[in-house]
Amino acid sequence: MSDDEAVVILGGGIIGFSIAYYLSNDPQYQGHIHIVDAADRLFESASGYAGGFLARDWFDEKATPLGELSFRLHRQLADQHDGQRRWGYLGSHVYSLALDDAPAGVRGEDWLLAGTSRAQAAGRRQEYGNVSARGEAVNENGTPAWMAPQTGASWDPIAGIDDCAQVEPRKLCEFLLAECEKRGVSVHLNTRATKVTKGTTGRASVVQLEATTGSSQPTSVSCSNIVVAAGCWTPRVWETLFPRSPVEVKIDGLAGHSVLYRTPRYTKPFLNSAYGPGEQGQGKDQHISYAIYCPPTKSWTYSPEAYARLDGDGKPEIWIGGLNDNSTDLPLPDLPTDSKKLMNPARLAELRRAAVQLTGMTRPGGEAAEDDLEVVSEALCFRPVSQTGVPIIQQIPQRVLGLEGGSGAKIWIASGHGPWGISMSLGTGVVVSDLIVGRKPSVDVSGLVVELPPASRL
Repeated sequence: MSDDEAVVILGGGIIGFSIAYYLSNDPQYQGHIHIVDAADRLFESASGYAGGFLARDWFDEKATPLGELSFRLHRQLADQHDGQRRWGYLGSHVYSLALDDAPAGVRGEDWLLAGTSRAQAAGRRQEYGNVSARGEAVNENGTPAWMAPQTGASWDPIAGIDDCAQVEPRKLCEFLLAECEKRGVSVHLNTRATKVTKGTTGRASVVQLEATTGSSQPTSVSCSNIVVAAGCWTPRVWETLFPRSPVEVKIDGLAGHSVLYRTPRYTKPFLNSAYGPGEQGQGKDQHISYAIYCPPTKSWTYSPEAYARLDGDGKPEIWIGGLNDNSTDLPLPDLPTDSKKLMNPARLAELRRAAVQLTGMTRPGGEAAEDDLEVVSEALCFRPVSQTGVPIIQQIPQRVLGLEGGSGAKIWIASGHGPWGISMSLGTGVVVSDLIVGRKPSVDVSGLVVELPPASRL
């Protein structure tokens, strides 16, 4: 394979495919695009099993412009390609549900700390009125009827569908994959990039590719740009290709178990009472979704988060997660496809108990809810959390690659999105495409960088 103007994207998750999607549709780019992934199946970590929650501005101020751009792009993509039907795109009503034994002053979304969180929103979240759809069946405490009534619970709305939304992430990824393949993007599965050398022209690199398994001979790809977008595996890819580089890519894997299930009390999409022909904003969507955040209680020591959403076939389902393990407790596996081997039945059982308490069948007399839930899938996925708490979107200078004479190609990192990979994916795709073609990025990402050693130390 030879194409000095090609782009090689290392990582076949939602970030890599978002970059390929927008770059392959950019009139200023005419080269070939290669996506390289070490696994034999795509979307086996967070890109396929995440909750799929989208937010407009729940981020560190350095990442907020990227988050807002991406939120607009999610809406735009859904409008253009029937996203509600194809990948369950819906505006979301977001609530904090505190049970009577929760610590005073603690809200369900407060666990989401800088970098690992879904809401560094403490200082900027707005207080909403009742954002439930008019006429929707509710319990006496105002919670929707698909939830089991919780004695002494407080139910506080914190965001509406102008600021938050929901997707089924695997279906969105599959859409991006299909569109990329239609445009001629090459996808190399079961393949690792093992070496980078400068090409004969001096302006390109030759990337050596080897099969993850098997004994086939290495192949090579010539390219003008290399994008490392391998999520939690980004540091390993970096150290393999640039072992003498003084740059430390400080990204850890935040592991999280999740359970996807269905309940007899959520069998039809929630209607949006503001919907109407010609409506804009909150009235544009026929249906809505829900996101629920809960603080720790005597029933659980973590902060559950539950998303009532639609799958790609329009069937209602509920995703529950929030039970996390750091890299010390649960080390990153060699491949995303190895994650299932690490699933902890006890952790999954904890989530199942929380799901039953929150959404199980109510028993008379205030007894504990009964488990009548249908489990669709259980998962363990790893989210890439940077040490700075914000994504990394940056060109790495030739002088710090540790390659004599440089690499030839431009080297980029696009990773470290934490729990916001789905939410920030499309914006990342646009911005990286801008940078590759030499255009001013659509939003300011100058604060989304790794620390580089000063020239005096090289």
